[in-house]
Order: sequence, then C-alpha cells, then structure tokens
Amino acid sequence: MKFILYALSALLAFGILSAAIAKAPTTAKIVFSSNRDGNSEIYIMNPNGSEQINLTKHRASDYNPVWSPTGAQILFVSDRHGTKDLYLMNADGTNVRKVFQKLVGRQSPTWSPDGKQLAYHRFDKLAIYIASNDGKKEEKLTSGLWPVWSPNGSEIAFVADEKFVFLAEGVLQVENAKIQITNLQTNAEEPLLPGRRLMFSPAWAPNSNKIAFSWINLNALNLLAGKDPADAEAVYVVNRDGSGLKQIVDADDGATSNPIWAPQGDELIYEKDIREDTHLFKIALDGDASEQLTHQGDNFSGDWFDPAFALPVSPQPQLLTTTWGKMKTGD
Repeated sequence: MKFILYALSALLAFGILSAAIAKAPTTAKIVFSSNRDGNSEIYIMNPNGSEQINLTKHRASDYNPVWSPTGAQILFVSDRHGTKDLYLMNADGTNVRKVFQKLVGRQSPTWSPDGKQLAYHRFDKLAIYIASNDGKKEEKLTSGLWPVWSPNGSEIAFVADEKFVFLAEGVLQVENAKIQITNLQTNAEEPLLPGRRLMFSPAWAPNSNKIAFSWINLNALNLLAGKDPADAEAVYVVNRDGSGLKQIVDADDGATSNPIWAPQGDELIYEKDIREDTHLFKIALDGDASEQLTHQGDNFSGDWFDPAFALPVSPQPQLLTTTWGKMKTGD
C-alpha cells in the first residue's frame, strides 16, 4: 500500500510538471483568429497556409493571439468569463488560464522581448498599460491604443489620437490617428511620421530598424470616385527614423491592413478585405506577387513564430524540484 501511494504521488508530480513545461512548435507556425466555425477561435497553420488547426474550440470569442518569445505559450484575448481580457495557453492549446485575477477589459497584447512583461490597451481608459507576465503588477504607460513592443526592448509603438472617442462596444471614433513611439527609459514620445494621420497597426521589423503599418492616405484617395476612405487603407514600411517610406501592398481591390513581419524580416503577413470576407495574405518585401493563406470565413490577427529565430528557453530549476513529505499510510 505504501509503495502504491508513493507511486501515485510521483505520477501526480510528473503530471503537474508536464503541464507546467510548455513546448514550442518545432517548425515555423502562424497563429491567427478565424470565425469560420461560427465564432472567433484561435488557429495555427504553416507559413504556406497548410494544416490549419483550431486550438481553442470554445464557445467564447477568442482572438488577438501573439506568440511568447520562446514560442511555448500563446497570449490572447477572450470573453470566456464575460469580460474581454488576457489569457495564456500552451502552444498546443492546452492549459488555458487567465493572466489577471480581476478582469477589466484588456486587449491588443504584446510581449516584451524577454517575455517578462506584457503591454496592452484598455478601451475604457483609452490608455496603454504594462504588466508583469503573471498579472501581479501593472501600471499605465501612456494614452493610446494598439501597442507593439520593439524587438530590442527599448521602445513601444502605438496609435494615438487626441480625439479618440469610445462610442460603444467595438466602435471607436478616430480623426487624427497617428503612430507614436515612446522610449521606455526616458518616457519621451515622438511621432513616426510627423504630419501624417489615419495611420494604424504598427509592427516592428525583427531588427527594430523598420516599422510596417497601414495607412489611409487621403492625398492618394480619389474622392471624386465616391470611395469610402476606409476602403483605401494600404500597407507601408518605413525606417525607424521616418525615412524611406514605401508602399508594400495597395488597396486597388480591397483594403489591406494589420501587417506582421516574418521572423527573418523578409516577408509580411497582412489582412485583405475580399468582398464580404477578410483573409490573410503573405508577400515578400522584394516581390510583387502575394499569396493568399486563408479561404474560409473572416481571418485576422496573424503572428508568426519560427524556432530558428526564437528566444532560448531559460532553465527553471524550481520546476524540476520535487519536495517529498511524510505520508501516513496503512499497512
């Protein structure tokens, strides 16, 4: 009987340890959101669009997934407890848990490069916050929305508009949206492209020297054609210092937005509106042809992980230690 109880205890400890140690994908994967099953779910797929797998399979709305720097976890937004807030799960969709005990409406998460902190926005405050990855400490950084942490860890880019108005759930009024960059050491802020407005979705290149974004360029919009300005949103890339502005994808047959860099920095994923649906596309920065990756439902919020470019997993000795106590057993 004593042996059986010790064996059961060992198996239980092993099970807890296995759940704690999440494993990263061994090949490159893109995580994204899709509503093809009737509600928004988190999916992964290969970079060529093959093997699309639903990870969440939950009746709640799950979206905005982002890989942890090691690829072992996925941070995402869900309303599975009534309020939209941040959740973590292992890369295979297991071990889903809340980041914060008190849910207040956090969205649009991004990781610090070392994986120790998170940044996100709160629509109710129209502000960006930074928190520890265990959700125990958080503080307001600045006013704005949609933060993205630079890969070198020194800056956060975000969208600012002094005339942001939160009208209702999912409805935001913008007038002068621009991309701002805040220095995390000095708290100094500066615009990415002074004088430009209606800029959204900043995304840092892996080496932090460029930023991709989407822009409704009113100067290039043919207003005489009666076109909705939102339909003219297109994807651009610019150097960190604001030089070298280049349009990567146009909006001739549908608005394009929300660019995400490939880990090697030579390709972008972006969203494109096609008739009534939104799909994910991929394009090489030195090429003209794009590749459609999704074909069912609405697909959005892509993020690309490649183990060849991942942050090494730091040893965690505390997870490898089992403490054995005295056990009362029967004969």
